[in-house]
Amino acid sequence: MGIEVINITCPGCGAPIDTSDKNCKYCKRPVVITTFNSIYNMDMKDVMKYKSSYQKTLEENPENSDINLSMGMCLLKLNMYDKAYEKFDKVIEDNIDNPEAYFWAAVSLLKGKRPFLQPRQVVDQAIELANTARILEDRGIFSYFIAYLKYDYYELKRLKQSPSYEEELQQASNSVTQEDIKILAEMLKIDGFDEKLLI
Repeated sequence: MGIEVINITCPGCGAPIDTSDKNCKYCKRPVVITTFNSIYNMDMKDVMKYKSSYQKTLEENPENSDINLSMGMCLLKLNMYDKAYEKFDKVIEDNIDNPEAYFWAAVSLLKGKRPFLQPRQVVDQAIELANTARILEDRGIFSYFIAYLKYDYYELKRLKQSPSYEEELQQASNSVTQEDIKILAEMLKIDGFDEKLLI
């Protein structure tokens, strides 16, 4: 499946551009949000501008995976978990090979609450989505998130699981960064991970 290039208005400055540009040639801001790092430091006013721009683009191009992913990132940053999940799910439906969509869909499922407070099927679904992301691209943050889910739900409730959260954490420790952990913690609305999970 090729990448669909469409004309859009730059979410940052309003200039006419297209989705083949990573950054706007005028304001140098990202055109399409492909990772959460791109939106992490944006203030809410800017996130709302991006959301509004993507919403207009999706009215004419509702099937565009790049814009649906970008919109999902904006909605997640705005704590609109159900709507974010819908966008990530749409990306997965249209492009089953996008690890970011699976990962952030899993984060959206938690709706800003600890796994410990979730029904088991929600935690299991989040683990399944995060595992799929990891199969598509072996990144430390995916394993770290799985370790967190397993620790906060299974370990604290004294339920057995395999592989254990320690094994997942070991897999994560080779490549997860403190920056990735910080972004994940903010998106999960967690003040601090249990010290057993800090690498």
